[in-house]
Amino acid sequence: MLSKILLWSAAALSFAVLIAHEVAGAPMTLPPLSATELPPDIVWLHHFSWHVGSVAIAAMIALFVYTAVRDADPFMAFVASAMSLGFAGLGVGLALWGNEALWGTPAPYVWWPIAILGGLGALTASRPQ
Repeated sequence: MLSKILLWSAAALSFAVLIAHEVAGAPMTLPPLSATELPPDIVWLHHFSWHVGSVAIAAMIALFVYTAVRDADPFMAFVASAMSLGFAGLGVGLALWGNEALWGTPAPYVWWPIAILGGLGALTASRPQ
C-alpha cells in the first residue's frame, strides 16, 4: 500500500511538472527565443528538445502508473526514477556550469522529489514471484 501511495505521488508530481512545463514554461521560453537572431535551425532544435522533455515526462508518468496499477515488477518505477534523477543532475549541472539563471527556475529542484518518491515506491513494492 505504501508503494502505491509513493508511486501515485511521483506520477502526480510528474504530471504537475508536465503541465507547468508546457503551459507556463513553453510560452516563457520558446517565443522569446524565436525573436532572437539565432539561425532558424537552432531555434527549431530548441523547440524539438523542449517537447522531447515533455514526452520523457509523459513516459515517466506512464511507468509510475503502470507499476502502481498492475503491481508490476518495480523495475519500471526504477527506470522512471532514474530518468528523474537524470533530469535533476542535468538541471543542477547546467545551473552550476552553464547559466546560473537556472537557479531561479524549477529545473534544479523539481526532479529530486520525484526521483525520491518513485525510488522509495519501487523499493517498497512487492516483487512478483
